[in-house]
Amino acid sequence: MKVIKTRYCHWLLVILLVFTSSCNDWLDVNPRTEMKEEDMYQSEKGFKNVMNGIYIQLAAKELYGKNMSYYFPDLLAGYWYKTSNSTETYITSFNYTESKVEDVIETIWSKYYTVVAHINDLLENLENTDIQFSNGNKELLLGEAYGLRAFIHLEVLRLFGPVPAEATDATEAIPYVTEITRDPSKLISVSYGEVKENILKDLDQAEKYLKEDPFTLGTMFDFNNPGSSKATYEPEDDWHYYRQTHLNIYAVDALRARFYQWIGDPVQAAVYAKKVVDVLNPDGTNKFKLATEANSYSSSAETPSLVMACEHVFGVNCSNLQTIINGVLISSSVAKPSLYLTNSWVSNVYENSATDVRCKSGRYFEVDGTYAYYLKYYESGSIEATDVIPLIRLAEMYLILIENSPLAEAQGYFNTYRQARNMSISMTIGTETARKSQVEKEYRKEFWGEGQMFFYYKAHNMTTWGLPQSVTVPANGFVVPKPQGQTAFE
Repeated sequence: MKVIKTRYCHWLLVILLVFTSSCNDWLDVNPRTEMKEEDMYQSEKGFKNVMNGIYIQLAAKELYGKNMSYYFPDLLAGYWYKTSNSTETYITSFNYTESKVEDVIETIWSKYYTVVAHINDLLENLENTDIQFSNGNKELLLGEAYGLRAFIHLEVLRLFGPVPAEATDATEAIPYVTEITRDPSKLISVSYGEVKENILKDLDQAEKYLKEDPFTLGTMFDFNNPGSSKATYEPEDDWHYYRQTHLNIYAVDALRARFYQWIGDPVQAAVYAKKVVDVLNPDGTNKFKLATEANSYSSSAETPSLVMACEHVFGVNCSNLQTIINGVLISSSVAKPSLYLTNSWVSNVYENSATDVRCKSGRYFEVDGTYAYYLKYYESGSIEATDVIPLIRLAEMYLILIENSPLAEAQGYFNTYRQARNMSISMTIGTETARKSQVEKEYRKEFWGEGQMFFYYKAHNMTTWGLPQSVTVPANGFVVPKPQGQTAFE
């Protein structure tokens, strides 16, 4: 009892500090912003810096720089080789009560809600400021903030919330925090139905404020190559560049697709996935393109990218990603990394394909005898690291359409998707059984290193699978437990 009480007191103190502060420790979490707290909300630049700090926190190793991309959920999905008596082995074994695993879980939970606290503080100040913003930036900031709040709560719901197939609207879920508050009742978990309702409310607000998103006015190239003579559109404000690493208007539709897929509404999931797939640039070309050999890996590609940048609907830039992955995904000077796999797993997952762009020899997997190391976030041949971590990609939208569209229509999306990956389009999905099997296979191939596979299994309540290794999910294994301090507090 003494340990639980200590954890409880510590966690309650953390909650109160996080949710009642006015970002007093902002400089600690945002070292790039050289501004005092009292100056943050006194200018448009200050508001922009706060938003930049929020993205920096999302990209930190506590979240998508490590824990919530290639680490925690991918370990649960069985992507990485088990070593003995390591934190990674305990996670892969769903041993959530092991102390080191508890530490990882508490870090993820507290970091998510710290970011939410900063978002809520930003929203409160945006709504009360009398500063005159230029170039529609107040609306952009509001839209991004509401969209990010929905995104984060959906991520927390997917990890810590109930299995969708087993949940009702009355099932206890997670806290949905919409304000800086000293009221402890606002910091406890609410029902699954209330979380769903709040996510949609925030997405509605995001859509309203992002209707004039400058990303609609130019191509991805225009926004990712400032000053290029090849650009057809030049944003009015330098802050408008790199819209894919901001929560943009298209990410709102993609989030709706992911949300409806999660709660089991296939019709609405397909509606919003199709909106993202079909969106066009002013010149009539597709805004987002599936990655191919030509547009992502060849020397003539505009932006060669192992992370398939042409598909990114939303992602984050992690400036120190190479430092984070050293010793984790790539070899340090003294030992192989903590996350690796076997060569046979690659062959089995990619069905011994000799053409699939994702398993081409030496591209994503560096072979070292029996083992292989994963290169998506490092470099491969002439393709350098971009330090961008994808959070939503076009491939997910295609797979949602393949899974949920009428079979004949789904076959068309399936052919387009497979052709982009340089696979045969003779594969048919003429039955529901065939469709389910192929979608599962493609999720497994597609999202290695991105943390999405575990959520596919959870959404479909699949408790066993055999690739890349055999995994059996124990009772309650899909529901990652909230930190002890949170459950004691509630």
